[in-house]
Amino acid sequence: MTPVGGSGGPILVEIPPGSSAPAIARRLKKAGLIRSETLFRIIARLYGTGDQMKAGEYRIPRTLGVVEIIDRLVEGEGDAKWVVIPEGWTVNQVADLLEERHLVRRTAFLRAVQRRPSAYGVDLQVSRASLEGYLMPDTYKFPSRASGADVVGIMVRNWEKKVWKSNEAAFWTSWLTPEKIVVAASLIEREAKRPEDRARIASVIRNRLAKKMLLQIDATVLYALGTHKEKVLLKDLKTPSFYNTYRHKGLPPGPICSPGLKAIEAVLHPEDTEYLYYVAQPDGSHIFTRTGQEHAAAVSRVRQMAAALSGVRAN
Repeated sequence: MTPVGGSGGPILVEIPPGSSAPAIARRLKKAGLIRSETLFRIIARLYGTGDQMKAGEYRIPRTLGVVEIIDRLVEGEGDAKWVVIPEGWTVNQVADLLEERHLVRRTAFLRAVQRRPSAYGVDLQVSRASLEGYLMPDTYKFPSRASGADVVGIMVRNWEKKVWKSNEAAFWTSWLTPEKIVVAASLIEREAKRPEDRARIASVIRNRLAKKMLLQIDATVLYALGTHKEKVLLKDLKTPSFYNTYRHKGLPPGPICSPGLKAIEAVLHPEDTEYLYYVAQPDGSHIFTRTGQEHAAAVSRVRQMAAALSGVRAN
């Protein structure tokens, strides 16, 4: 348990997300911070901390013993923290996560989101004072002393690299403007539960816009409500918001979440269909139809399936 010791400053060690105790022990041994991988694993197991050590970059003094190193890794006070930002999250959800991880205060992050892309050295087609939709879903390694602006800058520059620069030509030749592509993709991200449905939902959106029909997408109602519910009620459809596509024609004024690259690509390359309607089945897939009569029949069929499943679960 005695420190390895030696001259020199702290040693920088990176612990990737999902690292097991043996994997961490190997890294520490290779860095010259522990003498025995086996002893490290035994102590971690005895202390019950084998699965509690956190990912990040750590500057560990050579004078620390095994127990002190384990304590530091459990506390997670590294020089960097790994954070996974899923597709389909809103800026508020991201802000909550970052504050929960003690990385940046929620209010500081949300203030930074209200800045223009140019503030982060990015030239994007964003007319609103909000970067909702442009915070790239990804796995990030953020500096532990990052500011809200630092984090937003990293995310929006990642979006520029992975989405805009890799698809710029398609953005400019698309059936929608670059900004509206992101809005439409955010709807698909929240609606599509199966990858194969994305481009087909994109075709429904395109067809309904062409016919000047209301989009009537439940996810926009939930965004307007500012909450998540399993079922949208009739009274929710009356929510007075420009994001409510049951009341206002066209796309919402901005994205309702940060869509992933696959949702963006679905808008850039929608299927060529005549579908105007879709309804979700219990397994997450959708039934697509062309007429109101076909849609009503599909809705009835889905309700029967849901009722049958509820009966099975009850038994």
